[in-house]
Amino acid sequence: MAGIGLYGVYYAKASISDGALTGYTGGIKTMGKAISASFEPAAANENPLYANNGIAEKDAAGGGGGTLTLTLDRLTEDAYADLYGLTVKAATVLTDVGGSGFDYGGDEIGNDVGVAFVKWNQENNSRAVYQAVIFSRVLFNAPSDSYQTLGESVEWQTPEFSGTVSGGAATGSLPWKKAYTFPTQEACIAFITNYFSA
Repeated sequence: MAGIGLYGVYYAKASISDGALTGYTGGIKTMGKAISASFEPAAANENPLYANNGIAEKDAAGGGGGTLTLTLDRLTEDAYADLYGLTVKAATVLTDVGGSGFDYGGDEIGNDVGVAFVKWNQENNSRAVYQAVIFSRVLFNAPSDSYQTLGESVEWQTPEFSGTVSGGAATGSLPWKKAYTFPTQEACIAFITNYFSA
């Protein structure tokens, strides 16, 4: 099954109790439109027990998780606030021109979220294969900012940011990753919505 596309990046704020994921609050939201997503798995921490000159036992409890990197057309204002512990504030200038934004105090604490997207695939010469990919618990680093003047042609400046995907005990009774294939994109979105609503 070869990947040929990417659609939607969805998230839901995670509920954490005693260091473990217990569910989600606030409903499912969209981060922005997907440009790219990549996942780098963490190296397995097998911690082998050697006996009789060979490996007798393996402790794979440290396995799972890794780093998720996303590139979006933009990170929505609500998503930015949810991910990085900020509050969207309104501002008015020139008596009738409204805007909104953030005040950075330095004491912001990021929030763990569940993240999902739909991967388009082709199999047996058919493009009608879709995969819902869900990472149950991710904590993102704030994206770096870059600015460039407009020249003779537009050079798109899109946010790229990475987060730590928790595995193992950090996701409690929930799996740290889910990947399910369906015949339609709509079915994938319903699967993602149901997971974050359960």
